Parts: sequence; C-alpha cells; structure tokens
Amino acid sequence: WRGKVPAHWEVGRMKNHFRQVKRQGFQSLTVLSVYREFGVIEKSSRDDNINKTPEDLSKYQLVEPNDLAINKMKAWQGSMGVSNLCGITSPDYVVMKPVGNHNPRYMHHYLRARPMPWVYRLISNGIRTDQWRMEPEKFLELPIFLPPKTEQQIIANRIDRELEHIRSLIATTQRSIELLKEKRLALITAAVTGKIDLRNAA
Repeated sequence: WRGKVPAHWEVGRMKNHFRQVKRQGFQSLTVLSVYREFGVIEKSSRDDNINKTPEDLSKYQLVEPNDLAINKMKAWQGSMGVSNLCGITSPDYVVMKPVGNHNPRYMHHYLRARPMPWVYRLISNGIRTDQWRMEPEKFLELPIFLPPKTEQQIIANRIDRELEHIRSLIATTQRSIELLKEKRLALITAAVTGKIDLRNAA
C-alpha cells in the first residue's frame, strides 16, 4: 500500500510519533468533532452532525493543537485528523499527543491519504462493518516513512494550497447551483402567475 519510498526517507512507527492521552475536566472549552472530509473542526460549524452534545461535558477529552484525534469506530472510513484547534471532544474518541519529530500538517495529510483508510480497515475488527473499531495499540504499530522536516513542510504547503483551490471551486459551483435554482423557481412563478407570456415561445 505504500508503493515506492525515496531512499532518504526515515523509517519508523506511529508509536515513535504519538502517545495516547486522556485529559478530562475542561468542559468550558469549545466542542470539536472529527469529520472524514475535514479532520478536526468545531462541531457547531456544521449542521449535519446528528450526534447531540450532552449537557455534562466533564468526561470530554482535551484536544490541543497538533494532537491527533481519531474516531475509532469510523477510522476505517478515514475519520481522523491532526488538530489545529484547542477544544474538547467525545470521550469515545482516541486522542494522541505528538512525541516525534514531524510536521503536524504533513502528518495530517499522510494519515488521511487515499490508501490509509484501507490500512485502518485491515487492523480494525468487529461483528459487522459499521461497528468495526480500530484499537490504538494496533494503530501505534503501523509503519511510517517520513521525509526530512524541510521536505515535509514543502509537501504540506503544496497540499494545503491545492486543497484550498479545490474547496474554492466547490464553493463557487455550489453558489452557482443555488443561484440557478432560484432563477428556475422565479421563472416558474412568473409563468404560472401570468407575469410572462410563454405562448410565443411555445
């Protein structure tokens, strides 16, 4: 699944770069969530999260910038990310603190690259697919190949720029779709109320 790796890249394991932590009692902080499409974001920034936030947040876990947050029930779908936010997240998630020498943005993209969900699926287990769990111990044993820090930064910057461009195109397209829908409805309304004469067009 790794393909060819440049000879100068360093070989290691995830346990050389992360250590699991569980820090609770920070209920005044912003609630974070892990999305397959985005990584770690503020939960309130999305309106499509059906999981209700409980009133008692005392057991929610602290997530600091550069921590790795994993939804272990959906890791096989790619639901994880290195956070650039400070907040708290579900006690059912796995939170890991960085301990190795790596660029956080590079690691974020590495862990979410296209082949990785397939790797997480291989080390997950459960009765049926939608209940597969990836245990942190197995994740920490995964191998990792890293370029030098300067090269990591260059790669991460390039990916960030490309993703920003793609997201901008998606947002522009979505706005165009909404505008066309509005124009379509306005045209239908005008036609059925007799504000425009369509007999000649027919």
